[in-house]
Amino acid sequence: MKALFVSVHDFRSLRRASVHFIAAEMARRCQTRFFSVGLSRMSQHRGDTRTSLAAQANRVETHQGVECYLWKTPWHPFNMRNPRLKPVETALFRAYRTMVPKVPKEWLQESDVVFVESGMAVIFIADIKRLNPRARVIYLASDELDVIDCASTIKRDFVAHFDKIDTVRLPSRYMVPSLPHSRTSILVPHGVDRSMAAKAYPNPYGGQTSCIAVGSMLFDASFFRIAADAFPHVNFHIIGAGKGATELHGGNIIVHPEMAFVETLAYLQHAAFGVAAYRDERSPRYLIDTSLKLKQFGLFSIPAVCPYFALGDAPGRFGYTPGDAASIKAAIAAALDNQLPIVDTSHSWEAVVDRLLRPSDYPDTAI
Repeated sequence: MKALFVSVHDFRSLRRASVHFIAAEMARRCQTRFFSVGLSRMSQHRGDTRTSLAAQANRVETHQGVECYLWKTPWHPFNMRNPRLKPVETALFRAYRTMVPKVPKEWLQESDVVFVESGMAVIFIADIKRLNPRARVIYLASDELDVIDCASTIKRDFVAHFDKIDTVRLPSRYMVPSLPHSRTSILVPHGVDRSMAAKAYPNPYGGQTSCIAVGSMLFDASFFRIAADAFPHVNFHIIGAGKGATELHGGNIIVHPEMAFVETLAYLQHAAFGVAAYRDERSPRYLIDTSLKLKQFGLFSIPAVCPYFALGDAPGRFGYTPGDAASIKAAIAAALDNQLPIVDTSHSWEAVVDRLLRPSDYPDTAI
């Protein structure tokens, strides 16, 4: 079997998303390739997280057993927003599809299974089936297209070619209403890698009470201004928040640049609690199930502080209302005082991939 992933992520990126873990597991089973789309001078100017890999673009490199191709172009199509410019937007997306380089096009033709992640990769669904009708297409719904502000052309293509998708993988039931229908959908929540938490990492905090926040999605800087002032004895470590954290200052706020995922594990293991500081802005209900940072806090058995809309019923989560100082203080105090055991019951990534490839063998995938 040959597998191909099409995504706006790159397998070599420092930041890890669910698609990275799925691709890594596939690489243990078969020849696996990763085609990364949507990198251009425009996206680099806007802070594309793959900018550090730009010098390695437009050629094949093998990383941890996965053949990678990062496609960089001078421009790429984008959401023009203005309804009057929709014909131009559509034309640009159409032109972009015709520009796919020879190597990834050959990969498409050779693949037995193609994983298409939500986002720009959606525009290639019709081309995948045209170039390789026998390929099984698995759609990885990491996010709803409206939530990540996809162009109207992408959303229209998704609906038009939805029935060309063989399997739609949803990590949360809350995503079902965003689909044209759920006949080909399966429920497969995100997994965890328990071997990460089984290792011992050096304490990066020097014995000081510290919390950890990782990532930039819907990052709410105001949380840390309130929290750092209310808890001066706690150090608030923020990793990879990008531009959202540039104005955060204070003796007990420590802002780190983006770092390799494996380097964040020590910060997770030794934190007093973790923070998922999501803004209350178009915040999707499915974050309850899909937030990898919340899953990682549970994996390392540390309490999690998060907005009420991401709380759910997982153990060890303490909710607050974004912008509300009283509820933020109460949530942090409860997290620091927590004595109850926190046990994550998620599947392994191996079990996730088993379900993606053979959903009929697993009744728990039924929607």
